[in-house]
Amino acid sequence: MARRTAPSTVTEVEEPEEEMPGLQFNQPLSWRAGKPIAIADLLRRLQTLSKEMRGMEQEENERGSFTPVAKELASPNLLAHKDKGVKAWTACCLVDILRLCAPDAPYTGQQLKVGARGRRQDGIHTDGLCRISSIC
Repeated sequence: MARRTAPSTVTEVEEPEEEMPGLQFNQPLSWRAGKPIAIADLLRRLQTLSKEMRGMEQEENERGSFTPVAKELASPNLLAHKDKGVKAWTACCLVDILRLCAPDAPYTGQQLKVGARGRRQDGIHTDGLCRISSIC
């Protein structure tokens, strides 16, 4: 008599993919006309964002989580803000966005060209984001 064997019941257990952490910052950086964010609040928010991104590594984060913040940072309201501190912290955050999202920057070529071009503004010569990255 032939020996009967039970069909194999071994099933592969799929391990759930570990979700990559993303940017936790969720405070607004942009505003509507007539409803500006106070400079002190804006500086605090930009510093908080910069501190969070500075502690991140490129491979360990969900790149899509940077897109909303990247769009807000490219706003003329921040890039051409009257307060030099706001402009400096915005530039520091932009450098971190570029670092974390490289080589796929969340900006168009035209946006990068405008942001990196050296220009004279408010009596201060800026050489673009590269120089600012050394102080951030």
